[in-house]
Amino acid sequence: MSTHIRPVQKSDEAAWRNLWEQYNEFYNRSIPEEVTATTFARLLDDTVRMYGAVSTVNDKITGFVNWYPHPSTSSIEEVVYLHDLFVDPSTRNSGTGRQLIEHVYEHAKTIPAKSVYWHTQFFNHRAQLLYVKVADRTDFVQYRKNL
Repeated sequence: MSTHIRPVQKSDEAAWRNLWEQYNEFYNRSIPEEVTATTFARLLDDTVRMYGAVSTVNDKITGFVNWYPHPSTSSIEEVVYLHDLFVDPSTRNSGTGRQLIEHVYEHAKTIPAKSVYWHTQFFNHRAQLLYVKVADRTDFVQYRKNL
């Protein structure tokens, strides 16, 4: 059983949405349909610098990752924010999460970006077991004000 990582395609929408719903349920967040539709459309739009990839096993989508580059005030090079990462629970512990992250790393090198970063919830211990193997944990704490 071999995992393949490739850019998201229009024909992936139903499977991507299924995983997207599971991802949002895990984080106890409700995303309006308009936002979901716009996000998927942006991933397909070559004029928008938001990217998506999916993992597949035997042509079945088993995970996804979404990311985007942006300027930084601490470097001349851009940095890349890995915004969303999700692997179907039935296929976890197979290396798929690592492959999706490494796919983002490879894309970031072509920009070229200085770094790739992401956030996770403090309770997402299973994912953090992977993250400490593929990146360095920082000391930053996030603050947010909804407007």
